[in-house]
Amino acid sequence: MKREFFAQTFFSLAIVMSMLMVAVEVTPWVAFLSMGMLIWKWGIEKYHWQGLSRRFTSVLSVILLAQVLIQYRTIVGQEPSYTLLLGLSGLRIMDYSNERDHRFVAMLGFILISVKALFSIDIYWIIPSMFAFWGIWYSLLPQQLPNKERMLGKMFLLSVPLAVILFFAFPRVVIPWAMSRGSTYGQIGFTDEVNPGRVAEIAGSSQLAFRAKIDQLPLESASDLYWRGSVLTSTRGLVWRPTPFGARSAETTTGSGNLSYEVAIEPTSQNFLFALEGTQILTLEAGRVTNLSHAVFRTSRPIVSTLVYQGQWTRDYQDRSQPTVVDLKTPEFKGRVLEWVTEANKKSLKPEERLDLLRSFFVENKFVYTLNPGTYGANDLEEFLFERRRGFCEHFAGAYAVLARGLGIPSRVVVGYQGGKFNPIGNFWRIAQRDAHAWAEVFVGNSWKRVDPTSWVAPLRLVIGAEDFFAMSESDQEVFARKIDWRPQSQGTRLWWDRATFFVEDMNYRWSYFLMEFDRSSQDSFFALLGQYKLLSFAGISFALILFFVLVQNLFKTRVKLSAEQELLNIVQEWGSHHHLVRTASEAPLHYFTRVAEKYPALGNVIGDISKYYDQRTYAELSSSESPERLKKRWFAESRKVSP
Repeated sequence: MKREFFAQTFFSLAIVMSMLMVAVEVTPWVAFLSMGMLIWKWGIEKYHWQGLSRRFTSVLSVILLAQVLIQYRTIVGQEPSYTLLLGLSGLRIMDYSNERDHRFVAMLGFILISVKALFSIDIYWIIPSMFAFWGIWYSLLPQQLPNKERMLGKMFLLSVPLAVILFFAFPRVVIPWAMSRGSTYGQIGFTDEVNPGRVAEIAGSSQLAFRAKIDQLPLESASDLYWRGSVLTSTRGLVWRPTPFGARSAETTTGSGNLSYEVAIEPTSQNFLFALEGTQILTLEAGRVTNLSHAVFRTSRPIVSTLVYQGQWTRDYQDRSQPTVVDLKTPEFKGRVLEWVTEANKKSLKPEERLDLLRSFFVENKFVYTLNPGTYGANDLEEFLFERRRGFCEHFAGAYAVLARGLGIPSRVVVGYQGGKFNPIGNFWRIAQRDAHAWAEVFVGNSWKRVDPTSWVAPLRLVIGAEDFFAMSESDQEVFARKIDWRPQSQGTRLWWDRATFFVEDMNYRWSYFLMEFDRSSQDSFFALLGQYKLLSFAGISFALILFFVLVQNLFKTRVKLSAEQELLNIVQEWGSHHHLVRTASEAPLHYFTRVAEKYPALGNVIGDISKYYDQRTYAELSSSESPERLKKRWFAESRKVSP
């Protein structure tokens, strides 16, 4: 029997919903491909457009598989699996025409929902997933089955206790193929190099990077939140890359005591752990943390699901590790860059004075901070410093560190995140890709000190945060970038929206944190607690099982709807049982009505009308002019007047 995809409303909406949940995670080309197939299929069914043959869609499926293998070199992992499944779903929908196709597309829908749940535990995907799951199951139930909606509701309701039991009791396992890396930059897109345009590309997205709870941190200190991801020491002008890390060198730290924080990082398919500046210790419950030099931390394997780790940091931290030859190595200076460095070195200034000279260079020249500085040529350093003077944080940090080395001061570039948005409801910081940042460190006074050239060119970016700064138009960014007292205009609707956003973010954070923290050790602790309170645990489990069986019995108990005449008979019988007039099993209803009327003559009229109604409806199968509701009211009114 021929079937049409969009003629089945619930099924088509469920499949489209499952595809959309995955489409937001993939590269645009496969999302456009699958959505284009959906539109084409809709045109075929509604306007009789020309379709594609199954042979041609099969060829496209092979091409899709080849493209995934070329792009990702694997078909396992988050991005490759998303890409392959989404593309196949669009192509299979194009072929949809019979029951076999229906079941195959339904299977793909279930897989899409399951894979989404495997890689994302955000709470706001629960409702779309449930709708998609319900719609697919609804389409698989037999057409002749009555009350399909009610049947599915019962199944879903009964599955909740089972899901809770499985969550607490099922062994925690790691799926090996899910650990495979999907792409070079992962979901967050962080990179451990500075190449003009790379950090700006990361900061162009508002996608969540991680959340952090920090003890004893005043809100006004947000501009000092620097999260280290990688330290770069090898330079070719504006291009900076890391050199191989060695074991952590001996360092001396001073400060006002150790403070703690906790980070919940989103999946990245990478092993970067972002540490607050001044962090000495980073711990991870599940897995091993590698502590590298320059206070850089890595996991032993890629992060493919939301991960929680803890850090200990120190205020007024000082890194006294001695610089190496690499920290002074410069590229070959040319043109005006060489002239400026040569002229500055002739002045025989002290290190602090050389840094002041560098600061004056960036402050006095009209540099522009922008996400879209354009492409720089081969001589990028000179073009940026003396011609265009337009760049993002990576341009300023890289150029500053190169010039500092040219003046004989050891320097390096640090990439990570800066700032974030505070959630007052959940008391945590939300750090997004938009907060991606690069800054420099120089070795003066026998320690490494942070220098952020962005604070001279666009201090407003650090004061109000990346989210509010990049929400401004580019013209406003250029005009107000150096005015640290300027604030975006607050509107009532924006404040209300912020509160709603904070609430949803807090719910999602608590949900994600609960799921992440209930690992194997938490499961062992849970069962150990049950063993400690055996009697209480037994009583609780017994009560839960009894409640479950009662729920099952009530949900699936066959309910027979009584007719109006049967309801009247039951009402009279119940009254009679309280007045010592019990109807026997063999007694006819009409005979019982007569017996009640004989013993209580005051009820003769209403009993006679009820008996007549019952006789007409049950035996003669005739309609009656008498209303059953009116008979009920008369009976209740007159029976109350009769004394027992």
